Amino acid sequence: MKPASSRPLLLCVAYVVLHFALHLSANWFEVSPGISVSVWYPPCGLAFALLVLLGPRYLWLVYLVNFSGAWFTATPRETWTGFFYPGLLTLSYGTGAWLVRRYLGPRLLPDGKRATLIFCLAITLPPLFSALVGTSVINLTTLNHTLNADTFARSVVDWWIGDASGLLVVVPVVMVFVEPWLQGRTPLVRAPKSTGSALVFDVFRWAVLFGTLLAVIAIPVLREHSAFYLCFLPLVWICVRHGLPGATLATLLVMFIGLIAMRVAGTTRDFSYIFLLFEVAVAGVGLGLGTLVTRRNEAERQLAASQAQLDRVITGAKLGLWDWNVPANHVDANARLYTMLGYDPATETEPFFKRWHALIHPDDHAGVDMALNEHLSAHSELYEAEFRMRAKNGEWRWIQARGSVVMRDAAGKPLRVSGTHVDITDRKRAEAEVTRLLRIIEATPDFILTTDADGKVLYANAALLTMWGQTASGVPWPGRSVRNVFEGDAGRRLCNEAIPTALATGTWRGEIEITDRLGRKVPVSLVAIVHRSDGDAGSVSFIMRDISEQKRAEGLKIEQERQLLQMQKHESLVVLAGGMAHDFNNLMTAVVGNANLARYEVPADAETAQALLASIENAATRAAALCQQMLAYAGRAPVAFTELNLNTLVAETIALLDSTLNKKVTVIFERGEPLALMLAASQQLQQVVTNLLLNAADAIGDKEGRIIVSTRSARMEAKELGELFPGAKLPPGDYVVLAVKDNGAGMKPEVRARIFEPFFTTKFAGQGLGLAAVGGVVRSHHGAINVISTPGQGALFRVAFPALAARPPAAEIAVAPDANWRGSGLVLVVDDDRLIVEVTGKMLTTLGFEVVQAKDGVEAVEIFRSRATELRCVVMDITMPHMDGLEAHAAMNKWNSAVPVILMSGFSQKLANLPPHAIHPQGVLAKPFSVKHLRERVAEVLGGSR
Repeated sequence: MKPASSRPLLLCVAYVVLHFALHLSANWFEVSPGISVSVWYPPCGLAFALLVLLGPRYLWLVYLVNFSGAWFTATPRETWTGFFYPGLLTLSYGTGAWLVRRYLGPRLLPDGKRATLIFCLAITLPPLFSALVGTSVINLTTLNHTLNADTFARSVVDWWIGDASGLLVVVPVVMVFVEPWLQGRTPLVRAPKSTGSALVFDVFRWAVLFGTLLAVIAIPVLREHSAFYLCFLPLVWICVRHGLPGATLATLLVMFIGLIAMRVAGTTRDFSYIFLLFEVAVAGVGLGLGTLVTRRNEAERQLAASQAQLDRVITGAKLGLWDWNVPANHVDANARLYTMLGYDPATETEPFFKRWHALIHPDDHAGVDMALNEHLSAHSELYEAEFRMRAKNGEWRWIQARGSVVMRDAAGKPLRVSGTHVDITDRKRAEAEVTRLLRIIEATPDFILTTDADGKVLYANAALLTMWGQTASGVPWPGRSVRNVFEGDAGRRLCNEAIPTALATGTWRGEIEITDRLGRKVPVSLVAIVHRSDGDAGSVSFIMRDISEQKRAEGLKIEQERQLLQMQKHESLVVLAGGMAHDFNNLMTAVVGNANLARYEVPADAETAQALLASIENAATRAAALCQQMLAYAGRAPVAFTELNLNTLVAETIALLDSTLNKKVTVIFERGEPLALMLAASQQLQQVVTNLLLNAADAIGDKEGRIIVSTRSARMEAKELGELFPGAKLPPGDYVVLAVKDNGAGMKPEVRARIFEPFFTTKFAGQGLGLAAVGGVVRSHHGAINVISTPGQGALFRVAFPALAARPPAAEIAVAPDANWRGSGLVLVVDDDRLIVEVTGKMLTTLGFEVVQAKDGVEAVEIFRSRATELRCVVMDITMPHMDGLEAHAAMNKWNSAVPVILMSGFSQKLANLPPHAIHPQGVLAKPFSVKHLRERVAEVLGGSR
């Protein structure tokens, strides 16, 4: 330890002051006439101690002080000797101090063999060197070589004894009291502070020592017998009580007081030598005994501190200590061994070890006994066991016992066994909780992986290992980077994104794809959680959940939503097409009707006018056909269904298109025989076949190709229907299936998804209603259509229609009326469209009838009630506001069922949905219609009567 910066300065100041004081007092103790030598010269001890403490760099100060002391006190003052003798003292003690510091350090006390040897050499050799050299110089310079050998020897001894006694007395005092202060260390251990009677005894000890010393010097009989040995008793007493500090002080005071007493009493020179020898003995005994006592006190202090530290450690560690004397079967234990089980050692009457075994849980007896016997028989190096013991309150506490044989006899039998008990109940509970949580983690179907902060794998649970085809005993990843465990993008995301983000913010969430043992991609949702402890960089746990089903469900939901949107879009288009067709039908009815009426009004020989009217009628007819296609797309049922054979209709259609199709295209018709009949509108069904054939031919284009048309009857269950016509929801039953397959260009998925939309077409020219009408016709016939197509591999259209279970009764064939047929009487015409009412009224007037008009069903019923007896017929639209045609017909039927009703409509969906017990009209007139069609229908319902 480095001394404080101010302390060396204070020490130097004290040295200078004490040097001059002790130098002057030493002259008082001179005993050799003519030679300035004292029997006790303490300044040399001060100089030696200073140089040992502070080092040779302070030689200049020692020399300066020695020179000053010699200059002011020496008589006579000789120039060169005034420099020489201070230099001799400085050199000898400086050399000695340098050697001490080198081999012992800045501390000189006899507290060990090596230190004692160096102490003795340091006390004797430097003074002896100074004495020999100094006496020799004095003999050569001052006494003119007249000093004989005996006198020379006496002078050397006097010098040596004075300096050595100064070192012997002063140096230990400085080292005991000043050296610890200079180094900032704790002083040597001293006896406890005296209080009360102990203080009295301390004073008594010192008084006895000084009294005995003064008595030996002052009383002649004691002085004559040199009874200094009497002082050893109080000296030993003081050393035992105060150790080395007391011994050094006693030596110093004995020397100082003794010399003063001898000076005052006027003792002889020889007695002074005896006293000096006594002082050497006192110093030797005092320092030796004091050192032993101090070392003993230090050892006791260290033992007490060690014991206190051990007690603190035991208390802090909550260790129960036990020591088993095997031959005596006796156990000594500390209090903790009792208190950890709730027992009080102060109140326990029965020795604890006698019931120790009985307190152990019965299930743990065998394990404890086996572990103990294994160790006692030297089969194990350590006795270690964990078991439960019953506490005083009845609770079972977990105890960890550890111990070993510390003493055996010559035969190897154990004599003493020592060890510890530790209450590990909390640890066991924590381990049980950890085990429980680990079991949960191992049992969870989620994938769990833990890595360190650098991405090195630490743990993987059973679900993850199983997915990768690994076992817990064969995990190949500990220490491997997570980048190498997860393939591709998953590993990169975990290392570059998940781990850094989690370490910075605490968590990370995302989705990745991992590969299972079969190489399949498994989508997982991932949560990264950081675990940290003090001073730890942290670890990261990844909790991954297989979301394959969720992804499939989401995909299914998206597909369902897409289908729902498609259905909504389709229905919106259906409503739009139906509304447009309905209104367009009404307009075309007015156009066709007025054109017909105009032809009746224009003379037959007006060829130009007749041609123009014919063109108008043809255009209107074509527009009406387009309107029918829109109605077909809207799924509006045709006016009339007939029983037909699909084979016949397909053959006729192929024959009709033979001249239209590209000659490079070969049409192959594979008939299904026998083929069930079906109920359908032949015109619309022919439109389906035509559009499918034309679409296939357009897909083939100008290159050679073939179209295969096939039919078959089949009974299909729900599963087969779902596979062939996904999403159609057809009921199980008998079906007639039409398939049209081509080897044309095929369709991309995005095109295939829109082919049944109205006005969608991939052709350069075309109105895009062909396949849209096909879809509507199929729906109106309660069938289903599906297409399979791949770019470059053609397309397959498959259509299913419900087959007839039984043949319905044959309908009577109506006879067409005469082209000149005319009627008479009153006819009620009802329609919410003014144009339809007017043109229909004009047509009926042309046919010879009187007409009364109504704008809706409510007005028509009122007119019918007032003029029912006059009316011969009612021609009424089906779709009207307030009251439609069916409702009005039902009301009229209740009033007078004899009046026939003809319902006008562009489609017969409502008629098709009428239940069997409902009121059916006597006739149906499809819009648009001509005078001819109106004549035929009216004549039919009136039975041909005029």
